[in-house]
Amino acid sequence: MQAEAMTATQATEPATVLSGADVRLQRNLKIVVIALAVLILAGLATMVGRVIYLASGAPTQPAAPGLAVKPEQSLGLPAGAQVRSMSLSGNWLAVHYEAAGTEGIAVLDLQTGQTITSVGIKRAPAN
Repeated sequence: MQAEAMTATQATEPATVLSGADVRLQRNLKIVVIALAVLILAGLATMVGRVIYLASGAPTQPAAPGLAVKPEQSLGLPAGAQVRSMSLSGNWLAVHYEAAGTEGIAVLDLQTGQTITSVGIKRAPAN
């Protein structure tokens, strides 16, 4: 009865005998998989190290120097003007305004308090 059981299990299992070429191919594939895994881990470690290095270093952009801003300044806008938006760049302040159906942008130097320029905006009529 044991002989019958052994032959039944042998019949269901595929043959696992490999030729010499198949053994070499398996070994080469294992080497390739291990090498790729090592490359992935080395790349990941390099990226993490670079992030830590850049985060711990000094900032690349120099700190803004202290502005010597005049305590009180004024910007001459047309009568009835409404400010739509403002933008600060360094020591210049750009103010987008609308007054009596016209629009414009006035630029103020915060160190000197002088209006640098005023640009009118003309919109094309709607079609």
